[in-house]
Parts: sequence; structure tokens; C-alpha cells
Amino acid sequence: PAIPTLTATIGHTPGARITSPDEADRYVRALAEAAPTRTRLVRYATSWEGRPLHYLVISSPANIAQLPAIKADLANIAAGRPGNGAALPVTWLAYSVHGNEISGTDAALMTAYHLLAATGDAQAARILERTIVVIDPMQNPDGLARFVNNFLASTGIVPAA
Repeated sequence: PAIPTLTATIGHTPGARITSPDEADRYVRALAEAAPTRTRLVRYATSWEGRPLHYLVISSPANIAQLPAIKADLANIAAGRPGNGAALPVTWLAYSVHGNEISGTDAALMTAYHLLAATGDAQAARILERTIVVIDPMQNPDGLARFVNNFLASTGIVPAA
């Protein structure tokens, strides 16, 4: 119950309408705010049109607390140096590289929600205990914004049959 739903945060159920980049950004921030010991929201760039590009890191509280050591160990391993034993598998999920890939962003948001809100789900618990999950909800917010605006401009008062 502490993890906000898309409906409560944005006002529509997943798939009921296209989630805009601004709405997706607002929801990812709400998830990170609701679960600060299990997430890290990282802004890694800004799009050409000034929209934030970020990813959400999700794991167990113990793993999130150890992120600097895990990151250092992964860097050592990648450079061919001995590890310090902190490394964990990282699953990077990147969605919606093309602006008209509208279902990917909602899938990213629902994946993040499930991992954070699931109770009694042994598989989700195992994933969070044994791995680091990184979710980039949309790689192309500018293209998605154009698609959403075009879609809304083309929508009539009464749907075409």
C-alpha cells in the first residue's frame, strides 16, 4: 500500500491511454520517493528538448546500501582487476527507444511497480535479494512526446468506427 499506483499518481490505469513523458517522469519520481531504501533515481542526461533522462535502480535495502561497493567491484572486474566480492548481477531494462513505442514505457512503469509493491511474491523477492535491476523507462522522451501530441491532436470527439 505504500507504493503509489500509476492510477493514483497520474490518473489513468496502465494501457487506458498513452502515458506522456512528463507523466512517466512524475511516476518514477513518486516510486523513488515511496521506497527510498530500495531505489535510487539517477539522472544521466538531458534530451535535446530538455527532458530528463533517468533510470531507476531497484534492489533490496541491503543491496542499495552497498551500491558504491558493488559499483566499484563491477568496475574492477570490467577492468580485469580482482574483485572485492561485492559484485552482483545487474539487469538493465531499457524501454521505448523509438517515440512511437508507446507500450514500452508503461511496461517499464509496471515492472518497477511490481518489484516495489509485490508482497508474498517469492520470485520478486529473490530478484531483489540477488540482483540489481536498472529500469530506463524511456530512452526517447522527445519522440514519445511528439507521438503523444500527434495522437491527441488526431483524436476526435467521437472515435472513428
